Amino acid sequence: MGFLGKLFGDDDIEKKAKGFFDGLVNSVQNNGQNNTPSNAQTYSTPVDPAPVQSAAPSGVSWGEVMPAEENQFSFGGSFDEYFEKIYREEFSDFSVTKEFPQNRNACIFTFVKDGRAVLKVEVISEKSSPYKIKRECEQMGIGYTRFYYDHHGWWNTRSYVIERTRNAI
Repeated sequence: MGFLGKLFGDDDIEKKAKGFFDGLVNSVQNNGQNNTPSNAQTYSTPVDPAPVQSAAPSGVSWGEVMPAEENQFSFGGSFDEYFEKIYREEFSDFSVTKEFPQNRNACIFTFVKDGRAVLKVEVISEKSSPYKIKRECEQMGIGYTRFYYDHHGWWNTRSYVIERTRNAI
């Protein structure tokens, strides 16, 4: 019994596989001679005459094309500076602190109002594990949200950051 026979528990499977592949090769070779076997199926891919547009409308925070709206990549500074600027301008009724956890490529913003932490925003790499901070926030009754600063096609537009942050508070 050969490898395929052992794998599938069938002594004849190697003969069947060889026959299948031989038939497939013959079919491809004879296709130009119009000798397609009667049980062969042919498939064609429909042609779409309309050009495919990969660009998302401006203002959307994801897509292949950078939106016209200010975003993390058009900002001109680091990702943490971008988020800090938005939070300083749009959430002035909160005291917002920024910290960089050791041994992590991340930035954590903590929103405090009336002496009490109300929200943590984690800006992390897509390779990070966000669950530790999220669990801590859940246990303490603090809001939590996160953004990824290095996920392809995610732009973190200004309006998107503001909306998600407001919804988390």
